[in-house]
Amino acid sequence: MLTLDNPRLLPISDFPRRARDEFGVDLVETVGFHFTGLDDPEIPRFEKALADADVGLVDMALDMGDLLDPDEERRAGDIAVLKEWIARFAAMGSSFVRVNPGSPLSPWEAGEPPAHLAAALVELGEFARAEGTRLLVENHGGPSGNPGWLHALLDEVGSEHCGLLLDLGNLEPLLSALMKVASDPPESGTLDLAASLSALDLSPLYAGLESLAPRAELVSVKTNWVAADGTVGAVDLDRAMAILVSHGYDGVLSIEYEGFGGDPWAKTRRVVDVAREAYIAAQAQ
Repeated sequence: MLTLDNPRLLPISDFPRRARDEFGVDLVETVGFHFTGLDDPEIPRFEKALADADVGLVDMALDMGDLLDPDEERRAGDIAVLKEWIARFAAMGSSFVRVNPGSPLSPWEAGEPPAHLAAALVELGEFARAEGTRLLVENHGGPSGNPGWLHALLDEVGSEHCGLLLDLGNLEPLLSALMKVASDPPESGTLDLAASLSALDLSPLYAGLESLAPRAELVSVKTNWVAADGTVGAVDLDRAMAILVSHGYDGVLSIEYEGFGGDPWAKTRRVVDVAREAYIAAQAQ
C-alpha cells in the first residue's frame, strides 16, 4: 500500500495565493485527498482563497471509487459519491474534473475496457456537463497506463462525454519503476531517483506520448527530481513539449513535482521554468 507520509506544512487554502506569488501562475489544480470530505471546512476556505487571489481552478482530481469494479451495487455507490464531488467543485468553477478509469492498482493486462466502465463514464460525463464542467480521465496506472486500452475506452465513451488528461510521467516503463521504488525504498532512508532510474529506456514512454497527445485536453507535467545542476527528470521536458506542440496542444500545463528532499517550492519553481522554456522553444521550431 502506497502512503503519503509527508507532513502538511500549510493548509490548501493558502496555496492559491502562494502559487500565484511564487510561480507566477493564475490557475491551480487540486486533488480530492487534500480534503477530509465534502463537509471539510477547508473547502469553502479554499473557494474563498481562489477568489481573493484571483486564481482559477483548472481541475479537481478525484481518486475515490473504482469504476472498473464488476459489482454493480458498489459501482453505483462510487458513482453517487463522485457526482457529489463533481457538483461541489463544478460550482467552484473548476474547468475540469478528473476521475480514474478504474483503480490504478488494477492489473496491467486487463483486455478490452468493460462495457460497465464506459457506461459509468458516460453517466458521469453527462452529469459533469450538466453541472458546467468537463469530465476527464487520466493515464493513471493499471490498464489506463496502456495507450491502446485508453484509446479504446475513450472511443467507446465518446468525446462528447469525456476527454483525456495526459500525464507525462504515468506511462511505462517509468510508472512501474517508480512504483517499485516507492514500495521497496532503500534501507538507508535516502532516495536518489536519478541514480535508480538512470538505466531505464524511456523510448516506450515517448511513443505513448506521441499516441495520446492528439487527445490531450489538459497535461500534467509530472517530474521526479531536480538535480543540483538544475536538470529535471525523469521525463525529458524538451522532448515531451516538442511532442505536444507537434500535435497542436495549446492548453494548460499543470506542474506536478513528485520529488524527494530539498525545498519543494524551489524545485517546483525550477520545473515551472524549465517546462515554460521548453514549451516556448518547441513552439518556435
